[in-house]
Amino acid sequence: MDAAATGRAARRALSPWTYLLRNPRRILPLFGIQALVTCLLVLIITPTNAFEATAEANVRPLEIFTIVSPRLRREFDEELLAVLDANPHQQERVRAKMLWVRTPMIVGEGYAPLIALPVEVRDAFLKRVELTLVDGRLPEPGEDGAVLHEAVVRARGMKLGDKFGQLIDPTDPTPGRFTLVGTLAGESRMGIADFAYADQPFFVLARRDPFQVVYANAGAKDASDAYLHAATQEDGESAFRVVDDDYVRGRIEANLKNLPLILGFITFSVAIVVALVIALLNMIAFQVRVDEFGLLLAIGHARRRLVGKLAAEAFAVAATGWLVGLALGLLGVWIYDQVWLAPQGILLRVLDPRPLLFSMSVPVLSTLTGAIALARRLRRMDPVAVIQRRGV
Repeated sequence: MDAAATGRAARRALSPWTYLLRNPRRILPLFGIQALVTCLLVLIITPTNAFEATAEANVRPLEIFTIVSPRLRREFDEELLAVLDANPHQQERVRAKMLWVRTPMIVGEGYAPLIALPVEVRDAFLKRVELTLVDGRLPEPGEDGAVLHEAVVRARGMKLGDKFGQLIDPTDPTPGRFTLVGTLAGESRMGIADFAYADQPFFVLARRDPFQVVYANAGAKDASDAYLHAATQEDGESAFRVVDDDYVRGRIEANLKNLPLILGFITFSVAIVVALVIALLNMIAFQVRVDEFGLLLAIGHARRRLVGKLAAEAFAVAATGWLVGLALGLLGVWIYDQVWLAPQGILLRVLDPRPLLFSMSVPVLSTLTGAIALARRLRRMDPVAVIQRRGV
């Protein structure tokens, strides 16, 4: 055998894959721990995006229009309407009343908008927000009918003819009383009620603040919203309360601002525990290989090279376990979404980068911890003592 062939054989013998493929039983516990922990983190972390994903569906209509109400006055008087119509980016405005409908979330509740509109503008409104009536009918003028998004109906377990609102259930956040007469389908989760019903004199809904639905010119939504936020009355006071997509997203982010801290703490704690367990298992496995490494040191292999071999073996096991655990976790999340969340009207992003990033800390920390522990063990190893012990 020539020198080149001898060198290849030596490198192959020291390859981490050679050991891993020849000793599957020894690496199986390490592989299993990495895979199961990664799977667990994916199953824990991914469902937390259901808060944001479901809330985003409720916010989406506000990317098309903006809701405006008087900030300091009870009604839109001539002065406020003049300020509103001075908006150079406004295409159209429509009288409305803004209500909210309770929607169950994965934990707690969310709220989908319910807008009371005049009969003559609601078809155009539904077209703008890309919603379609899929069951039942739209409310008749002056009746208490309401149409809700099919996901909200499904999440609340409702059917056509069911009634909701505070006059039916005091714990319901929707004021007044409504009867479900139809369901809507589309990406925007919202409902429609009749403005004439909501504006009846002496009825509880008449006391709700008046709103205007403002449509901006094409491509000018941000500029229109900026005008509305900055608009003032003659006395210099801010004129309007403005509910736009940025405002609602800011509220959502404020509610979820501590979620990364919680997820980070959970992941870091799990990663530390797993890293220590992996390091302990590596040390136990190393005891079986003391003779192997003693002989390699005795024939002249550098300790640094052997540490690199052990680190490569640990990383190969950790990375493979991480990939398998990631696949199992995504499969579990997909099943959970299809079997449980989707029928409840809860949205979930199965492919979420956060579990990917958080779970990567497990193989990285376990590899580093194991490599450091084994490096210390190799530095203290006396190859002569190992060989003498083999000869006893």
